[in-house]
This record gives sequence, structure tokens and C-alpha cells, in this order.
Amino acid sequence: MKTQLKDKMSQLIDKCMNAGASECDVVLSKGDSFSLSAQNGEIEKYQVSGSQVMGVRVIKDNKVGLAYTESLDEDAMDIAARSAVENAKFAPENPYEKIEAKDNEFVTSKAAVDEQASTEDKIEFCLRLEEEVRKRDSRVQSVPYNGFSEASVESYLLNSKNSFVYDSEYYNSCYTSALVSESGDSSMHYHSSIAKNLKGLDLEECVRESLEHATGWLGAKPVKTGKYDVIFTPDSFSSVFKCFTNIFSAKAAMEKLNPFKDKLGSKVMSEKLTILDLPKYKDAFSKHYADSEGIEHTDLTLVKNGVLESFYHNSVTAKFFETQTTGHGSRGAKSPLSVKGTTRVMSAGDASDSSMTIGEYLEVHSLQGLHSGSNHISGDFSFGASGYLCRDGARVQPVKGITISGNFHKMLLDINIVGDKVYATTEKNFFAPKLRFEAMSIAGA
Repeated sequence: MKTQLKDKMSQLIDKCMNAGASECDVVLSKGDSFSLSAQNGEIEKYQVSGSQVMGVRVIKDNKVGLAYTESLDEDAMDIAARSAVENAKFAPENPYEKIEAKDNEFVTSKAAVDEQASTEDKIEFCLRLEEEVRKRDSRVQSVPYNGFSEASVESYLLNSKNSFVYDSEYYNSCYTSALVSESGDSSMHYHSSIAKNLKGLDLEECVRESLEHATGWLGAKPVKTGKYDVIFTPDSFSSVFKCFTNIFSAKAAMEKLNPFKDKLGSKVMSEKLTILDLPKYKDAFSKHYADSEGIEHTDLTLVKNGVLESFYHNSVTAKFFETQTTGHGSRGAKSPLSVKGTTRVMSAGDASDSSMTIGEYLEVHSLQGLHSGSNHISGDFSFGASGYLCRDGARVQPVKGITISGNFHKMLLDINIVGDKVYATTEKNFFAPKLRFEAMSIAGA
């Protein structure tokens, strides 16, 4: 933690209070990154970058004003303080938004590194990513996407009621891809890995997964239009799920943009489904300790046996709905107060993997047009997809050029086959069992 940055935040709070604010808080985000990309056996990109931005929220006469600065000198902070107070004058009245956290302190660091790899080590690793893809299959034409990155991120919150939050994280990530061609047919796939340090990155998995699906989809074609059972991979199901997470947002409910706004205490999914938000989940890549208002993160049950138990609340939505904040306030240095979840975990069911793969089904690995093809109010969606037609657990045909259509809310309400093991996404930020969705509409050949 850099105490001089905290001192700057304290100075900005003083300037805002002197300019007429009743209360205020300051968010500061700082990040440094290093990235590499390799092509044709050489490093084609070598980039070092950094960013720092400090944002202030002031409250005056039940009105909220925001401003930010990327410079921390006296003049820039003076301008930010005056701008925030001035912006509040012209804002609509908001009786719900107050600075709530008082005398709280959360200082956490996840930035400890077991070993600091040298720049030469990182360059060698990046070059190996491309080299391994190229040498393992003669059908590889190129490795279009290939790279390594290192990031260090710090976030600070300080408010006028003496609450302070500091969090930092350091991590490495990498990705590679394979573009293969055979008999005039081409196919591509990529895979990534994330870890706390270079040693933890899984180069072998990135290479293997990229080649497995790039070569596996050679000769892929659409299945016939019809109804098919579907099993999504953890990453693809997470992508679908994220399109509809407004169902858990109290802010969306307050703004009448949440289709479940009147369904607390009602069954909204199959009784086989329980969904938790676990900020310190043991298998998650990142742990979360406090929200952007300085409120401690605690475990939250969103859905229990199919019944909607809670929304994500910040202090504003909690006042509006006459309840308590769940500690899920979210605000960036340049953005207003919102809500955001942490690590979502879906509980396991009772179906073994072998029982889930009986008969014919589609195994979906890749989705296209997720956001343009989804309506987060109605739950309707239509996505392009790639994967495999499977029978009794074995892949019998590579599949591309199909469209999966349905309704997300109905999917989760009708689900009755839930796996007995929980799987992580590649980024280890979403955990769920395998789910077999029956008779989904597939447009193909």
C-alpha cells in the first residue's frame, strides 16, 4: 500500500468538504501491466503501461456529484473537488444515496509473488507458446493470437467518515491459438490460462486445447434443424449466465429493468438449483473482502432450491427497498454507484457424469453474438454456436454454423438433470455443475 496515495485521497476529501460538500468518498485505481505477443518465432509486441485515476463522489443537499482526475497535483485536485460540488448542484435529488460506512478498515493484499520471473523468462515462455502449437501439427497454418501478460492492480477507497479499503492483486495470464487447414477447410480455436505467477501458467493446456478443437472442427457442419439436448462447457455456460445476471441486481429492480423485481420469495428456477455468492470461495482465483462503499463482503444466498432469496444490494437500493445492504456496492473512479457480485457458485446435483451423457446431445464449446442475441428483460436469446454432436459420451460429429435459441428463465426453471460435480471456468470466477438442457431449439442445416 502506498501511503502517499492515501494522503492524496485525504487531501481531496478535505478540498471537497471545504468546497461545500456534506460528505464524500474517493476511489483510486492504479494499475501496471506488461504484455508480450509472439509471431513467427519473434516478439512482435513488447508493451509496458500504467494508469492511475482518482474519482470523487460528493453529496450535498441530497444531490450527488461526481468528478475524476488522472493527475494528483494540487491544481488538478482543486478542479476535481470544485467540479464534483458544482455537478451536485445540477443533479436531481436522490434521498437514498448517502455515505454509510463509518470507521471501517479493510487492508488486504493478494499481490504476494512466490517467484519474480525475469523478462527473459517471460519472453521465452511467450515464444514457446507459439512454437509448441506450430510443431505439434503440420496442419497449423498460423498462430493468430498468442501472448503473455503481467498485471498489478491496486484499488483504494477512503470516505469522509474515516472508512478505508485497500486491495491489491498481481497475476500473470497467457493465451494461444491454432489456425489449421486441411483439404481446403480451415478452423481455429484459442485457449487461455491465468495464475499468480509465471510458474503457475498452464502452457500445456493452452496448446492442447487450442489444437484439440481447431483440428476437431475441421470438416465441421451444422446438424439438422430440430430439438436437441444441450450440455454447455463451464466457460460457455458462464458466458450465457453473465448475459442475464440483471436478475440478481437490486439496482435493475429499482429501475424496473429486472424481470424478477417482484419475485423475491418465489420459485424462479428448478428446485434442483441453489446459487450462492461466495466472496472468499476456496477455489476461486480472487478473494473479495469489501465492496466499493467500505462494507464487508459476506456469503449471500441468491437462489435456494429454486426460490429467489436475495438481490445484490448497495446502500442506495437497500434504502429504496427498506432492507439491508448485502455489501455489493460497486463504483469505479469514473462511474456512479452500482451493484456487482463476486464469485458465483452453483451447488451440485445428483446426476453422475456418466448418467448425464446417455443418448444424443450437443456439447457446446463456443458461442457467438452473445450480447446482440440476448434480451436481458425477457430472457430470450439466439446465439451462434460450435461444438460436437455426442452419443453416449462420445463425440460423433464436429458441429459449426448452428444457432441455439431459447429462453434463459425457462431453461433454468425446466432443468432436471444436474451433475454431481462442480466445475470451474478457466478464470476460476464461476463454478457450476454440468447441466443438461433438454429439447432446445437448434437451427442448422
